[in-house]
Amino acid sequence: MTDTAHHLVPEQGKLRRVLAAVFARLQAMEYTSFDYTLDRIERLEREVGQLKEELRHSRDTGPVDAHNGSAAGLEH
Repeated sequence: MTDTAHHLVPEQGKLRRVLAAVFARLQAMEYTSFDYTLDRIERLEREVGQLKEELRHSRDTGPVDAHNGSAAGLEH
């Protein structure tokens, strides 16, 4: 019987190690506030890039449209 008792202790240790490893893995996969902040900064940087691109396009076409509009007004 003592042999059986000693045999169960290593098994319990394995189970605890497995559970600890699973728990550690789940904690590592948790979405932390730091992760949220980094994701939010990344999204904002992309949005700023898109807005800069839109602004560049509007500046490129803006004066041409205004010039054409004023020239059309002069012809009438």
